[in-house]
Amino acid sequence: MKTQSVELRDVTVLFYPTDNPYHLQSMLLKDQVINCQGRVVIASKHKQGKIIVAVMAGQVELLNLLGDRFDVSPLSVA
Repeated sequence: MKTQSVELRDVTVLFYPTDNPYHLQSMLLKDQVINCQGRVVIASKHKQGKIIVAVMAGQVELLNLLGDRFDVSPLSVA
């Protein structure tokens, strides 16, 4: 009898929290199962409360995000 091996991969997930959909975040998920179509199977506990934007192979370091360099201080009235 042949045993089927399971492919595991570390992935970085980009997501927006549903309670603050303007704040892009990331998380590293280690040893995630890859299904027979080559897609990552993310457990529902990691999906809960998130709008997932992208899943990337390996550990990714985000250097800049949209709005990181934008000054949001209120305009003064002259």
